[in-house]
Amino acid sequence: MRSRLAAATRQLTGWSTGIYDFDNDSWKDLFSANSHFPQLGRYVGHDSELPNSLFRNLGNGRFEDVSSTAGTDFQRAAMHHGAAFGDFDNDGRIDVVVSVVNGPAKLFRNITAGDNHWLEVRLAGSRNNRDGLGAQVRIVLADGTTLYNHATTSVGYASSSEPLVRFGLGKCDFVKEIEVRWPCGTFQKVSDIKPDRLITIRESKN
Repeated sequence: MRSRLAAATRQLTGWSTGIYDFDNDSWKDLFSANSHFPQLGRYVGHDSELPNSLFRNLGNGRFEDVSSTAGTDFQRAAMHHGAAFGDFDNDGRIDVVVSVVNGPAKLFRNITAGDNHWLEVRLAGSRNNRDGLGAQVRIVLADGTTLYNHATTSVGYASSSEPLVRFGLGKCDFVKEIEVRWPCGTFQKVSDIKPDRLITIRESKN
C-alpha cells in the first residue's frame, strides 16, 4: 500500500525528520524541517526558504499532510535545518524546536486536541550509559497491542533531543507490561503501569 509521502514531499528538501506520535493515538507521525540549499531555489523555480511539514499517520500505511492545520506560524517559510523533540511544557505532547540559518530558533508547541493517553519512560543505566541510550523498549497494552520505541537523542541535523522514550496509547488507560532490552543485551520487565505520567526504570545490577 502506498504511503502517499513520495508525492507530498517531492518538491521539498528535508534537513531533519522526527518520527513521533504527535497526537498520542499510538501511530507514529512524521515531522520534517525543510529548506532548499541556498542556491537551489533558482533551479526549482521558487525561494530556498520553505515551511516545515507535518504528516499524520492514518494507521493504514498511509500519511496525510496536516501541515495546514498546525497554525499560522508553522506556515511561515524560513531556512529551517535542525530539529529537536521533547515535551517542553510537560503536558504529554511532543513539541519541536527548529533551528533557522541566520535566524532565531523556533519553538512549536503541540496543542493537539483530544484525550488520548500517553506514557513517558526515563531509563537509568548502571552497567550501560546513564541514559540507557540504545535501549529498545516494548510495551504491551491491556488489549494486547504491542508498541516499540528506543532511547536516542540523535534525531535532527546538528541537534540533540531529550533521551526519554515516549508512547502514545490512544484510548487505552492501562499498560500491561514494559520490556527493556538494555544495550548490553539483558532484558528487564515492569508490569501494571498507569498512563499519563513519567516513570523511571533503573537498570538491574543483577
